[in-house]
Amino acid sequence: MSKNISEKLETFLDGFKAKDLTKDKKDVYAIPMTATVEETLKELNKKNILSMPVIDKKKNKYVGIVSISDIVIATCFNPCFAKFAKGKEAIDSLKREDMAKIVEASVLKSPVSDLVGMTEETKNLWVFDEEEKLGKLAEFFSQGVHRALIKRLKGSPCLVSQTDFVKFIATQIKESKNKDIVEFLKQPLDKLGNVHKGKSVVSVREDETALTGFRRLLQWQSFRDWNLAALPIVDKKGAIIGNLSESDLRGLNENRLLDVLFVVPMYMKTFYGEMRKPETITADCSFMDALDKLIDCKVHRLWIVDNDKKPIGVFSLSDVISQFTTFAWSHLKAMEDIVD
Repeated sequence: MSKNISEKLETFLDGFKAKDLTKDKKDVYAIPMTATVEETLKELNKKNILSMPVIDKKKNKYVGIVSISDIVIATCFNPCFAKFAKGKEAIDSLKREDMAKIVEASVLKSPVSDLVGMTEETKNLWVFDEEEKLGKLAEFFSQGVHRALIKRLKGSPCLVSQTDFVKFIATQIKESKNKDIVEFLKQPLDKLGNVHKGKSVVSVREDETALTGFRRLLQWQSFRDWNLAALPIVDKKGAIIGNLSESDLRGLNENRLLDVLFVVPMYMKTFYGEMRKPETITADCSFMDALDKLIDCKVHRLWIVDNDKKPIGVFSLSDVISQFTTFAWSHLKAMEDIVD
């Protein structure tokens, strides 16, 4: 890639501000710090969101933000599940008294404030003024931050997400008169560095439990996929058949807590009635076509697969945003060093 194109991409967002992402955004919804984790999961599921600020209503002050990542860690790495992470034999020996102990020891009845800051992203509540340059937000979003609080001059603050950012970028690309950038983004993903040969994609097999999948998701996030929040579900041949995401823990309650001990396909069916088909693309898909599919399918990632439907990479919202920051290029260079 020429230095000229690199500079054009890195300055593509110049002139835009955070307020350009807040048009038609509703006021932020916050969960009281005294709410339980179970109540928080219910709200996340009801509103179809992945995080929300936590507020101290007595002081009328935000104390932080809680995300589904925090809840996955607190739930799936709870000591009560330790022996069941070992596999089928431990689960088969599960007794009624064990079930009661698991429910009793779970975090579901704990105040959500206990979970604030369990992940790197939620240790800080990312807050920006609406006049902040959009390029600065892009640097944060491209490195794994999924949402930020924007303070508005008029009205209450609102949350903007990676999805909001990517939709804005897509609109600007289509309206752009810069032919060099448009032509560059018509290139296939394998030429833009989204497929790394020799680097396997971490996955969860169809005969493994959802608990195993959630734990692996948090244990094996690579540098490139930091906080990617999902794993491909593969069959015995390694072909992708589904997608396990942190968001699949939303809606979990005391009555369904032990569902995480089901094999992944059964777990997914208990929540959705079926194993949802994963959204995939091939390595020769262009950046622009992949971007359009992300938005049209309303997903956070697309799995890149080979001719045998085996996952060989991923194209996420973070990848889109990082393409327009300096982070993208150092990011890819670091990955080349790791793979080599």
